Amino acid sequence: MNLAQVLRRCEVFVGLDDSDLEKIAGLPSWRRNTYGAGESVFRENDIAKDFYILEEGEVRLVVASRKGRGTKEPVRVSVDTITKGDVFGWSSLVAPHSRNMSAVCVRPSTILSITGAELSHLMDHNHALGYEVMKSLVRVIGKRLRDLQNKFAGE
Repeated sequence: MNLAQVLRRCEVFVGLDDSDLEKIAGLPSWRRNTYGAGESVFRENDIAKDFYILEEGEVRLVVASRKGRGTKEPVRVSVDTITKGDVFGWSSLVAPHSRNMSAVCVRPSTILSITGAELSHLMDHNHALGYEVMKSLVRVIGKRLRDLQNKFAGE
């Protein structure tokens, strides 16, 4: 499957026309990597360089939490499960470019990545494209924040 077709089904690129999808697909830093179950894509507090799309597999986003007072060892709390076509690694597009979660493969996964700086550069120079991407990205981030709040509120 070509990259433009993958982007067309991706939640963050939904509002874009074929011309915009081709511009994004034509960026040179795209890579396709495979990861095994249990392998980390990135860790919380890492510098965020890449933006990711899950092509196949399953990835869990987790944060370290210190449950209760006096607990020294952090507990990993699952925030969201990324499935085919979902994006993650949005911090590569937003300063201060630091990961606020870890991404760990639940099962073998194929992941597309692009440098956040390159995608940001395109969005800065094509405001309509950038607006549509950021509008969709805010929806994704908002959903994850609500999910995280619900998880902590339910404890």
